[in-house]
Amino acid sequence: MISFISPDDLISHLRAEISKGERFATRFILVQGCKAWDDLIPKLIFEVDRVIRLAEFCSGTDVFPDMMRLTSHLKEEIVGCRSILLTPLAECIRLDPESADVISSLAEWPADKIRRIYVPLLAAEEFFFQEINRIFRYRAGELPEPWFLTGEGSSEVIVAPFSGGFTGRHVAQGIKEYLSLWEQGSVRKVWLVTDMARWLPVRQARSECRVRLYPSSFDYVCKNVGWEELREDWGSPQQWEWLAVHVQEGDDFDRLAGRLLNFGDYNADQLFALWGGLDNNKRWIVWLWSKKQSKPDTYLYHVLKNNNHVDGFNRDTSMAIFDLPRSVSISRERKNLLQRLGINLMPAEFWERYSELTDPLDRVAVLTDLSAAEREHLLLGARELLTQYSYNFWWEYLEVAFPGLTWYLQPAVTGDAFTDQYFSVYNRSRLKDQADEELVTLIGKWASQQLLWDYPPRSDILATQRAAGAKVLWVDAMGVEWTGLLTQLLTQNNQVDCKVSVARGYLPTTTEANKEWEADENVERGLDDIAHHYAYQFPHSFLKAIEVMEDVAHKALALLSQHSAVVITSDHGLSRFAVTTYVQVNAPEGAMAEAPGRYAILPEDGYGGENNESWVIDKRNAVLLNHSRFKGGGHCRGEVHGGATPEEYLVPVIIVQKSAGAPPRFEVITEIIRLNTQGEGVLTIRCNRKAENVQLRVDGYALTGQSGAKFTWSFSLQGWKAGKYTGKLYSANRFVGDISFEVIKGLIQDDLGL
Repeated sequence: MISFISPDDLISHLRAEISKGERFATRFILVQGCKAWDDLIPKLIFEVDRVIRLAEFCSGTDVFPDMMRLTSHLKEEIVGCRSILLTPLAECIRLDPESADVISSLAEWPADKIRRIYVPLLAAEEFFFQEINRIFRYRAGELPEPWFLTGEGSSEVIVAPFSGGFTGRHVAQGIKEYLSLWEQGSVRKVWLVTDMARWLPVRQARSECRVRLYPSSFDYVCKNVGWEELREDWGSPQQWEWLAVHVQEGDDFDRLAGRLLNFGDYNADQLFALWGGLDNNKRWIVWLWSKKQSKPDTYLYHVLKNNNHVDGFNRDTSMAIFDLPRSVSISRERKNLLQRLGINLMPAEFWERYSELTDPLDRVAVLTDLSAAEREHLLLGARELLTQYSYNFWWEYLEVAFPGLTWYLQPAVTGDAFTDQYFSVYNRSRLKDQADEELVTLIGKWASQQLLWDYPPRSDILATQRAAGAKVLWVDAMGVEWTGLLTQLLTQNNQVDCKVSVARGYLPTTTEANKEWEADENVERGLDDIAHHYAYQFPHSFLKAIEVMEDVAHKALALLSQHSAVVITSDHGLSRFAVTTYVQVNAPEGAMAEAPGRYAILPEDGYGGENNESWVIDKRNAVLLNHSRFKGGGHCRGEVHGGATPEEYLVPVIIVQKSAGAPPRFEVITEIIRLNTQGEGVLTIRCNRKAENVQLRVDGYALTGQSGAKFTWSFSLQGWKAGKYTGKLYSANRFVGDISFEVIKGLIQDDLGL
């Protein structure tokens, strides 16, 4: 091998050597370093009669040169040429090792028609000597020695079926364009886009010219983002190509995903909150990133563990709950995920698995309130739980699955002991669609003690509020039972305060007798329409009533944007159990029962009798105080009004106002409450400012706080079981925070003054 230290030395040798008579024409020039290549090629072009460029022998933009056509060209079409330059053969062989066979043909090319064929080969020593050593004449020393030119500089070639996102690189679209680049000089960084990438057996030589072959876009992503567990079946070819073109030098997968989604670090809550506004490619990136980063103790992790494509993500999010042990946190996370994915219908296989569950709590734990079908099943499940278990066993699950039901089960605390107790029991019975013994006892107390007169008239409260400029919104047939749900719907954004009062209407509790709205006041009639509909059916009709209340809340908040205060009230309420008890009593003598038998009109000549425990006389009406009906009344279904039960006669007056500022903050003073021998203890908390109407709700039970000095509030605990509790605090019927405390049992001994 003849070595040269500079291109000029090589050219000088070339000029002297060409005049010698030689048997073989080809001179292979092994060039080391891109700088040497760039210096040599222009000088060689100047020295030869003709330059043969391999790109000219490509029959298409993305095919290799036809070596047979090249050989034929050299034999038959080169006329009158003393010397030629053939380039860039090494770049062709580097990509297609089979084309190295041409080295043997060229090595023994006779010097009869063409005296010299110069073949410069960049960074080709390894594969050149593998080929040349196969030739007997070379081993025998009969062929010209190869020339060797040393230099510096390296190149890097990326070969892939797509164009990547790396900057600072030449991009060659196809083999032909790639070879053309090298014909003009070295290319330090080049990206070759070729459909042949997946089949190329690239010759990987340890040299200053490095070729990085990526048969597919997935292969490229996998090798450049540092995630060994990445699998090709997690995406489609189109998705991998989309991702590949966004990979930048130095990326790992976290950096790549974060840049595409405009996120610093992975955050599942924030990422899935954006899901609805993302295109399909970015949703796929969120899914991929979650497969990499989700934590083993999360529902998302369990969903993705066996989910191998984003197209099945919705299905697996719906179904994975059946393979996990029951857990409030898992149910909560699943519901949040379903909401963010926009999944509001369960697949058929969900209901097949659901039908196999026998425990009502297991059923509630896999349901959400995101679809009408699930809501119905949740209501039926809640009915079973109310019948079989205490609140603390299942409350958290229902609170996650269908918070509206738990809000309904906790009517707003009014401060009136009877009202608060009655509607807590009544609402519980409503969900069971059956009056229980406690409700029967309470309605008996209401009737026997004539408690209906203990409440202020609705008209007095409304007169005061109208005078203060409040806007009144009427909801036909809305009883006190709806105060818990409605106040929570109103205060969800934490910008509204609600004050709930209970008032009495007029007897009988018909719309005609209670029509107190003024001309400019709206009346929402959805509840009354549902109650009297011929196709009333539990639980469907009850769920429709919840939707009406959701609509009422939206309208009230819209009005609040235009008025300083909005008052929500009703003409009367409704009674379900006056329909379902089927108890009929005789009307007072001479009285005529009005349909559906909730009151009777007394004769004009008067009624000599008195009130009794079943009814009350008001003007010329005998109005029933309990759930029975007068004989002679017509058939009814659904819910009725006209009578004087608490649910018909008492109406809420809810004053809605914008919150004055941030909600109050509370801290627990007595984190451990030790019960005395009578099972009594006191929980004390402190507020950062003055607050009103503070309530504590724990597992479905509500306690009203007693205010004390220095913004303290105390709650009397009696009969509580030992354990750790988490409760929700409400002020002005607005949720203001969670607190935790512990109840323990133990004797408290008097120190006898010692």
